[in-house]
Amino acid sequence: MTTDRFRHDDIAEFLLLAAGEGWISDRWELDLLRNSFPQGCLVKRIKTVPVAFITTLRYRRSGWIGNLLVRPEQRRQGIGAELMKKAVEALKDAGVETIWLTASPLGKPLYEKLGFKEIDRIDRWIGENFTVTPPPGRQEISDDMVTLDATGWGDRRELLLTSLGVEGNAIKGEDAFMITRTVSGAQQIGPLAGTAPAAVTLLERYLAPAVGGERICLDIPRGNRVMGSYLERKGLTCSGATVLMYQGEMPAYKPEFIGACGSMGSMG
Repeated sequence: MTTDRFRHDDIAEFLLLAAGEGWISDRWELDLLRNSFPQGCLVKRIKTVPVAFITTLRYRRSGWIGNLLVRPEQRRQGIGAELMKKAVEALKDAGVETIWLTASPLGKPLYEKLGFKEIDRIDRWIGENFTVTPPPGRQEISDDMVTLDATGWGDRRELLLTSLGVEGNAIKGEDAFMITRTVSGAQQIGPLAGTAPAAVTLLERYLAPAVGGERICLDIPRGNRVMGSYLERKGLTCSGATVLMYQGEMPAYKPEFIGACGSMGSMG
């Protein structure tokens, strides 16, 4: 069994396995991760067959581990733990001070053994038959958007925001902004950043129920109670939750400024 870097021709196999887990991910996201931090995006192989994957992304002082995926028949053999250790080492070697991830409640004990601590829960909200109508023209990612996002996460994440801004649609409001894009046939909203009232006002302006509309998805920190209450009133359903964890330096985390995460568990 060997470990090497996640290649472009591994993506199809990853997406097949991810679909079996009910994950929301796409080729664009995986290529961004591979190209941005290749030393932390790894594959475990038996001969030439990939049996496990992990991806990571580095920002300035923080990094994110996502997409730890092991074939069912290869689980409980320590493969996932080995890949996790290698990913953590890659981020630390790059100078990262805080490492983030989301874990299933069942997976939480594994990460606790590796030094990760719970800081919040992330609730996935799903809505059926909605439209998100951005204003005309393309909004460029600006420095004040990066600053708003950093208020919640404690780090400036230009790489994520700029990449998502090219792939999707950025929408700027008063003291808030959001990015929307299509992922796995659904409209993902996130990041959505700003003060909680401003984020709700922005979402209310552009999100509307529509007969025959789209499915929308948002990952919301449970610590942002204002946003969770708004989505419930709007008719969305909380379909599950993951555990938000970190290792390393305590982050300057302010969930009340995070209206939605920037990805479905893999980039923060």
